[in-house]
Amino acid sequence: MTADSKNQNNDTYFAASQKAVKAETAVTPSLSVSSGQDAPNTDISSTQPENTIKIGRTTYAVGLFWQPLQDVDDPIPEIRETMESDAGTNLYAIHYGRAPQYAIGRTDKGHKEGQVVGGIAVLDALSDKYSFVAVFKVPEGWWFLVARNDLILPEEDILYHTEQEAKDAFFSMMAVPDWGYKIAPASWNLDDTEEMDLTDLLKRGQQVRLQSLSAIRGTKILLTFAILIFFIIAIIAYSVFFFIDKEKKEAPVIEPVAPQVSLQTVEPQRVEEKPWDKLVSVPDFLTRCWSSSYQLKAMQIPGWGLNQIVCTPQGIATGWTKTWTQGGRVAWVEVGIKEQYRFKGEAQINETGTATTITFSFDNIPQVVSKPTLSLAQIRRELTDISQALSLPITMTNGQVTGPTPPPPAPGQPAQPAKVYQYLTFSFTSSMDPPAWEAFFSKFAGLEITRIQYNPRSESALTNNWTYEGRIYEKEK
Repeated sequence: MTADSKNQNNDTYFAASQKAVKAETAVTPSLSVSSGQDAPNTDISSTQPENTIKIGRTTYAVGLFWQPLQDVDDPIPEIRETMESDAGTNLYAIHYGRAPQYAIGRTDKGHKEGQVVGGIAVLDALSDKYSFVAVFKVPEGWWFLVARNDLILPEEDILYHTEQEAKDAFFSMMAVPDWGYKIAPASWNLDDTEEMDLTDLLKRGQQVRLQSLSAIRGTKILLTFAILIFFIIAIIAYSVFFFIDKEKKEAPVIEPVAPQVSLQTVEPQRVEEKPWDKLVSVPDFLTRCWSSSYQLKAMQIPGWGLNQIVCTPQGIATGWTKTWTQGGRVAWVEVGIKEQYRFKGEAQINETGTATTITFSFDNIPQVVSKPTLSLAQIRRELTDISQALSLPITMTNGQVTGPTPPPPAPGQPAQPAKVYQYLTFSFTSSMDPPAWEAFFSKFAGLEITRIQYNPRSESALTNNWTYEGRIYEKEK
């Protein structure tokens, strides 16, 4: 193509663009994003060590870990099981509300037995609404608290050190509909939010205090220690007696023995690679998929409508369909893809010139090791709880993958079967963009995202939405 023909094609493209914008009945959807399109930062590691706030003369425990309570009649075994999975936890509180749940605290985070649980007090004070997202300015920082369907979300009780972190966490929840209350400082000047007096809320709500299970644990530790001391004393006594008895006898003459050198070579032990040893980094994949999808959605090709966008760890694929009967030339597609937007992917156009597809690879997405920590039952319970809290249907299915075939056995030894790794697949659809789900996906070790699909709005779907698919591996047994 000559320079003159290129310029002519470009001029034709832009002239057609103006005409198409007026003629098209459906406009390619576009999204408003913040500068840089960074994902919201809801990483609880950014919180300050102390997770208490002081209002007046009362110290309130915040930054607790929340779980739904299954057995209301006998909650202690359930709470103890949760504590045993994390040696640092030693305090708890129970909220017997419309949706019973319990909170777990840690002394190394500033929690103490007898402290009033701030989350329960606020939840009870706002019991006229089932759901709320709130940020309160407190002397210690910014307290972020989220409740859905009368349940405080598992890791959404956070004391942030900086205002920006609190804002990012708050905005990440704004895409979720049907909040009963949206509470934020008045200085933020946000529409549809209100500032509430935290002191009043805390005083009006239930004054439930943290309790300790250390007495039970202490008994077990003392018993174990006593048994250990007994065995140590017994071993020492036996050793002393044996030594004295041997002294009475003539010590035998021991001939030196020449060391024997084994000439047998030792085969290096083969280390089996686990399915989770090389998982694509979830934050990097979400960012790459989002940024690439945003560029594709921003493209305006006269006479052509954008189809679904599909992201996998390998790359991204999408296409356009001819929607303008009086225009929409193939040449405009080629100009838009290759010359105006400079995509490196390969465009393929069908024989009738009415549909085109484009694919390009994701390069250099980091891989990470993410060893699973939960059983299949625990994974399913966590996903079910999240589904109920967000009123978000999540499809779950058990699956498995077989590891590599073991090497041939030694003579006379039975052959070992290949190891089988279990996982739980999940799938859900939401209007929230990929960066908003980073905090959710990061809650699970051994998680990989296999597919993200963007679905443009249509007559049957009034809004754009995203479908997320992935799997979470079960911990080794």
